[in-house]
Amino acid sequence: MHPTQVSVIGLGKLGLCIAAVLALRGFKVIGVDIDKSKIDQVNSGRSPIVEHGLEELIRQNAKNLKATTNHYEAVKETQATFVIVPTPSESDGSFSLKFVIDALEKVGKAIADKDSYHLVVINSTVSPGSMENRIKPFLEEVTGKKCGTDFGLCYNPEFIALGDVIRGLLEPDFVLIGESDPLAGSILADMYRHICTNNPPIERTSFINAEIAKIAINSYITMKITFANLLAEICENTIGADVDEVTRIIGRDSRIGSKYLKGG
Repeated sequence: MHPTQVSVIGLGKLGLCIAAVLALRGFKVIGVDIDKSKIDQVNSGRSPIVEHGLEELIRQNAKNLKATTNHYEAVKETQATFVIVPTPSESDGSFSLKFVIDALEKVGKAIADKDSYHLVVINSTVSPGSMENRIKPFLEEVTGKKCGTDFGLCYNPEFIALGDVIRGLLEPDFVLIGESDPLAGSILADMYRHICTNNPPIERTSFINAEIAKIAINSYITMKITFANLLAEICENTIGADVDEVTRIIGRDSRIGSKYLKGG
């Protein structure tokens, strides 16, 4: 049985969309953010973020969605928590966990005071090794509880484009779950079977495989866009060449595909 009450920490471009989609699909959702103005707008049925269809979702599903600045109460009143906070790049190219750790300290204190099992889901992009070596031990320390027994932990990065987030959440190509243990992965997979409308494949794996897969997909798409722009430059400097025609042709090859293969 999947959780029916969910808290979402971080109401940014992705977090607020996830909260609204969960509310649409019947979950009771408490959104949490440190920005009081965002909280007030969400609670009055308005969206502080420009995203196609988002404000309508918030307004139509107000009975299932409320927002607060109180992390502790939000976690205490729910069975699962999604953490979607910024992970800016460090000077060495890794992702900073500062905001994740700040959020998890508050989440962990609430879990410490709960008697029931709680699922924590990290959606923010993190560097390989972060889940096992930093996030899991930190949560065990703050809660005083054992991951895999007293609480579950999953890494669940999203693969969606801004401007198409709502559809991307409801109809993803696939769902990626890095799990601390089979129970945690099963609970989150059951949630996604209820959330998604297209019955997508659900890939369940270890933390490290999920962390590397997320970065690999982002890198590959960037490489594909860069390649298309290189073709555009070649075509611009070649009499009679048309990059749109060239990319359309090479996109016919199933090994390449046409998505993100456009000269910009």
